[in-house]
Amino acid sequence: MFDFKKTAVVVTTVFMAASALAGCTSKDQGAVREAAEGFMEAVKTGSKDSINQYSSDEVANGSFVQLFDAEALKEQLTTSLGNPNLEDETVAELDEFYALYSSMLEEYEITDIAMSEDGNVATAYITMTNSFPYDVITNESSQSKFSKASEQYNNDNQEELLQITNEQGAEAAVEKACNDLIIIALDIYEEEIKAAESVTYMLALTLNKNEETGSWYVTAVQSYDSSIAGTGAPATDTDTTATDTSTDTEAATEALSEETTGQ
Repeated sequence: MFDFKKTAVVVTTVFMAASALAGCTSKDQGAVREAAEGFMEAVKTGSKDSINQYSSDEVANGSFVQLFDAEALKEQLTTSLGNPNLEDETVAELDEFYALYSSMLEEYEITDIAMSEDGNVATAYITMTNSFPYDVITNESSQSKFSKASEQYNNDNQEELLQITNEQGAEAAVEKACNDLIIIALDIYEEEIKAAESVTYMLALTLNKNEETGSWYVTAVQSYDSSIAGTGAPATDTDTTATDTSTDTEAATEALSEETTGQ
């Protein structure tokens, strides 16, 4: 699971990284940069083949990559809802909504590369700008609007849902409510995304060297930017104090599933 835990960046670490970097060849740095750029570009474009090429299986199938994978996000949501029968309109709305996540990554830049003393492990520091914050559908504003809308839906449709229960069974009523509430939620979330501003996050990619081929690949993704915890602060305002605050894709799907499963 991708953990958005902020890395404690301290003065001693900086000096150690600088010292290790001094003994690193330009060839090593170039290969690390190429692998880091290849991974980030693959995430941006959604190229699964390239993601597999430039990262370990754990990273390729992990939550960071899934944040930008429309199919993975949709599957995660439907699974959390118990795989209900979704109407064509609902499926189309989900596809359109999660496509926003696939194109969320606007740009990135590798700002620094640090090498381990043995030259087999590297860290690539990256700034990444997204068109909207990760927490846009889990923030207080979005959830407050959805809670009110779902409560209103429940009040307005009790008789209809009861009639469906009596005529077709409880499962049919639940599926009706599930489809309706997904559409309601997506309308609210899309408005929040449209109103959101771009946010820049700071990432640290850990890369390991393949001893047999000499190539580099990403083995871990971490963030040490305070905005990743949902504050919306830009990367330039990074708080480097250690913290346990974290979030991931489960929060995004949970926000959409809690109310629907509770109907």
